[in-house]
Amino acid sequence: MEFIDLKKRAKGEIEFSEPGFIKDSDDQLNVGSLELNPTQKVIFSVSAFKGRKYIDIRHWIQAESGGWTPTKKGVHLSFDKFGEFGKAVDIFAKIIELDK
Repeated sequence: MEFIDLKKRAKGEIEFSEPGFIKDSDDQLNVGSLELNPTQKVIFSVSAFKGRKYIDIRHWIQAESGGWTPTKKGVHLSFDKFGEFGKAVDIFAKIIELDK
């Protein structure tokens, strides 16, 4: 599926919260954020580059000017690697449950 079609379908069928301080582009869809503190956030997005689709989990910081900018810190995975990533997330969830 072409990315633009995937983006339209995702917006129509999936409920998610787009971060209001950054805009989507033709090759990116921002699907959520996690505030670490008032000047740091993690942004979750899906993107396309040269016909391949990617998952991006990126650390963003707020500049002194007030604008937000991405850092080099983050994870950038092709769709075919997401299964392996999901397994690791499942293990994290089990470990967190053990800690209760």
